[in-house]
Amino acid sequence: MLTLASIFNKKIFLHLFDSSLSIEFYLFLLIGTLVFLVLVYIFRVQQIKSNQRKLSFLVDKRTKLISKQKQEIEDQNQLIQIQKEKSDQLLLNVLPDYVVKELKQKDSVTIKTHKNASVMFIDIVGFSKIAEVTEPKYLVSKLNELFTEFDGIIEKYDLEKIKTIGDAYLVAGGLEEVSKINAVKCVLAALEVQNLMTNLKNQAINQNKDFWSVRIGIHNGDVITGVLGTKRIAYDIFGNTVNIAERMQTNCQPGKVNISESTYNQINLFFNTTNRGEIPTKNTGDINMFFVNFLKTPYKLEKIDSSNSWFKEILNFYSQSKFDFFGLNSFVINFLKNNLPSKLYYHGVHHTQDVFQSLDEICFYEKVKPDEYFLLKTAVLFHDMGYIDQYKNNENLGVKYAEQTLPKFNFSKTQIRKISKLILATKVPQNPRNKLEKIICDADLDYLGRADFFEISDSFFKELKEYKYLNNKSQWDKLQVAFFETHSYFTHFSQNNRTKLKQKHLKLIKERLK
Repeated sequence: MLTLASIFNKKIFLHLFDSSLSIEFYLFLLIGTLVFLVLVYIFRVQQIKSNQRKLSFLVDKRTKLISKQKQEIEDQNQLIQIQKEKSDQLLLNVLPDYVVKELKQKDSVTIKTHKNASVMFIDIVGFSKIAEVTEPKYLVSKLNELFTEFDGIIEKYDLEKIKTIGDAYLVAGGLEEVSKINAVKCVLAALEVQNLMTNLKNQAINQNKDFWSVRIGIHNGDVITGVLGTKRIAYDIFGNTVNIAERMQTNCQPGKVNISESTYNQINLFFNTTNRGEIPTKNTGDINMFFVNFLKTPYKLEKIDSSNSWFKEILNFYSQSKFDFFGLNSFVINFLKNNLPSKLYYHGVHHTQDVFQSLDEICFYEKVKPDEYFLLKTAVLFHDMGYIDQYKNNENLGVKYAEQTLPKFNFSKTQIRKISKLILATKVPQNPRNKLEKIICDADLDYLGRADFFEISDSFFKELKEYKYLNNKSQWDKLQVAFFETHSYFTHFSQNNRTKLKQKHLKLIKERLK
C-alpha cells in the first residue's frame, strides 16, 4: 500500500529526471558558472592592474631615489676628483713629476745621482739695498710677479724649478731623464729671462720708475737629488755642481748669462759666446767662464717657438739620437788645439771653427735634414785633422782619424762611411758628386766671397811661405788668380751670396799684380 510520503518522493524523483527540466537546469548552471568565472577573471585582472600600478609607483619612486643618490655620489666623486687634482697639482708645483709618482707608490723618495745636469742660478742685483728702501708688501708683490714670469719661462723649456731662496731662483735641467740638450734649453731660458728683464727695464724708464737687473750663472755636472723631512717636505739638489753654478752667478755681470766651460762645450754649436778666460772664485779656484751673447746665425733668424723650426728639429733629432756629438766636438777641438802644428796659420783650429759657422748658414738655406746636418758637422771636425801628420794629401789621414774616433762616440758604421766620403770631397780640386758634398765644399771655401777674405788670404800666404811652397806675395797672387778662375760655388746659397764679392776680390788681386 502506497503512503503519501512515498508518492511525494516518487514525484520529486520523476521531476528530477524529467529530460526537459534537466537540460534547462544544466544550461542555467553552465551560464552561471561562466558568468562567475568571467567576474572572477575581471576581478583578478583589476586586482593585477592595481598591483601593477602600485608596483610601478613604487619602482618610479625607488628609481628617482636611486637616481638622486647616484647623482649625489657622482657629485661627491667629482668633488673628490677636483680636490684630488688640486692636491696633485699642488704636489706637482712643489715636487717634480717622478718624485710625486714615487711618493704615491712607495711613500718615500730614493736619493738619486744625475749625470750631466744643468744648474742655473738667477739672482737680483743689489736686492738687499732694494729691500732696505722699499715697502715690504710692495717688494714681495713685485718679487712674486717677477718669479711668476720666470716660472712660465722655465716650464716652457721643460726645466725644473727647485726653489727660491730670498731673491735667488734655482733651476735644474736633466733630472727626470738623461737629456743631451738640457744645457741648450737652460741657456735658451736664461736668454729669455734676460730679454724679459730688458723689456721691463725699458718700460720702467719710460714711466720714470726704478727697475731691477739679474745675474744668471749656469754650470753642468753631476748632482744628487732627494726629499728632505716628512713635514713641509722640500725637494732639493746637492753637490759641487750647485756650488759652481752659484759661483757662475756671483761672477756674472748684470744683464748677462755666465756659463762654465762644461756648459760651453754643450751649447757652443748654437750660441755666440765671449770667452772671459779663467776667473778666480771663492773656495773653488780659477774657473774658465763664458758670456752667452745670442743664438748664432742662422738660428736667430727663426722663431724658436715655431713647431716647424729648423733649430727645433735639430735639437729634437739630436736628443733622440745615439751618438754624442757635443762630446765629440769638445774632444776634437781640444785635440786639434794640442796637436796641429803651430805654423798652420790658415789650417789651424780657427779654420775648422770658421767652416763650422759657414756650414750652419748654408745648411739652413739649403734646407738640410737634421741627420745630414750632423754628418756634415762631423766631417768638418775631421777634414783638416790630417795636417797633424802631413801637409799634402792629408784628407785620407783625416778619414783614418774619423774611423778610429767616431765609434767611441757611438757613431754607426753607416754614418762613418758617409762622413768619410764627405771628408774626401774637400780635397782640392773639388769635385762634389751630391748635395752634401757640394755643401761641405762651399763651406770650406766660404771665405773667398766674404768681407774678411784678404785677412784670411794673408794667413794662408804666411802658412805656404812657412812650408816653403811660396817665396813672395806675387807668386801667391798668381796662384790665387789661377784658382779663382777655375773655382765656382756649387750651392744656391753660395752662388747667390758669395760669387759677386768673390769676383771683386779677383779683380783687386789682378790689379795688385799689375
